[in-house]
Amino acid sequence: MPKYTFDKWSDIYANRVKTLRSSAVRDLMSVADMPEVISFAGGFPDVKDFPAGRILKTTTHLMENSKATALQYASSHGDEALRKIIVELLESEKIYVDTDDMMITFGAQQGLDLLAKIFLNPGDIVLAESPTYLGALNAFITYQAQVVQIKMDKNGLIPKELEKTLKGLKKKPKFLYTVPSFQNPSGITLSETRRKSLVKIAKKYDLLIIEDNAYSALRFEGDPLPTLRSLDENIIFLGTFSKIFFIPGARLGWLVAPRAIMEKLLFAKQAADLCCGSLPQKLTEHYLTNYDWRKYAQKMIKKYTKKRDVMLAALKEHFPKEAKWTYPSGGFYIWVTLPEFLDTTEMLAEAVNEQKVAFVPGEGFYYREGGKNKMRLSYCLPSEKEIKEGIKRLAKVVKRNMEIYRSLER
Repeated sequence: MPKYTFDKWSDIYANRVKTLRSSAVRDLMSVADMPEVISFAGGFPDVKDFPAGRILKTTTHLMENSKATALQYASSHGDEALRKIIVELLESEKIYVDTDDMMITFGAQQGLDLLAKIFLNPGDIVLAESPTYLGALNAFITYQAQVVQIKMDKNGLIPKELEKTLKGLKKKPKFLYTVPSFQNPSGITLSETRRKSLVKIAKKYDLLIIEDNAYSALRFEGDPLPTLRSLDENIIFLGTFSKIFFIPGARLGWLVAPRAIMEKLLFAKQAADLCCGSLPQKLTEHYLTNYDWRKYAQKMIKKYTKKRDVMLAALKEHFPKEAKWTYPSGGFYIWVTLPEFLDTTEMLAEAVNEQKVAFVPGEGFYYREGGKNKMRLSYCLPSEKEIKEGIKRLAKVVKRNMEIYRSLER
């Protein structure tokens, strides 16, 4: 881990810097990137499946035929041709917008940051699932918001708990952030009945919803469910090319919002970076136009389905009977719950250093206390062989910590 050095600028930092989270787990994650470590930590698509040859051909074509636009600044809205493709993609989700209703962002993560920037003042309340995506938590906390998390079960966020929370709050929340399909970190999908209930409650309480749709294209089984945005045009909708369409290194996502909100988002985008890079936008647009990305997507879905099945089987074989986990019907993640006396953050160093296996401890997905006995496991990057071996190693760490606790109880 990096050594601590005295920070002579500590007295001039903004107050919001004090809310930024400790990097202890992040430091361990850098160790987890070592080749000898089997990592279930990051939600990284498998690099072996990146369409490198097609990308090389596309880049060459752009340099030979379109370098004037591919290497020039873009508009803050984003490349018009790429936005037209997104409009067509959204129509398949029964979301009907035009190009002025959206903007291209540096991944969905920038969309979260821009939304936090235009909506949040210090002390404002944001609602989110419990647990929720840690990148969203960090974005909201950076702007000094308080995050109130709503209970989930196997069918997703519980509408009655949401309404109970709304009635009990003394201050109106700015918005609800939700990942309804194959949620990060739990892998849980919000049922269709609850989606409709959620939209109904939001209308009743005039509650803005931000829907993060990063994983919905990665459905392994079952029928597609309606997006929240397809049920209400006032919902803000985030999407990304990172998970399945292309390569995450392009760092491209999109954001759909009502026009009045989009106007403010464009101001915030211009202040942040003026525009996303023209080259990755043109590259993505040309790739999606000239290659069968749907065939590629089906190939990836088949591969991730098998990896999920391998991990579920390995958990059943090696983990103690006291452990429980989710069964995701898509996405990248399995959420494991261990006995309450275990602390997965404390277990991480042992797992990485001694067993050469990594995961993400559960507490990072909670605003305040919670998740100490939980862990997120990602099956998308390691091979099937590595998944089997990694779960076997991780089970040794879990069982050892359970034995230590029980020996102290005697």
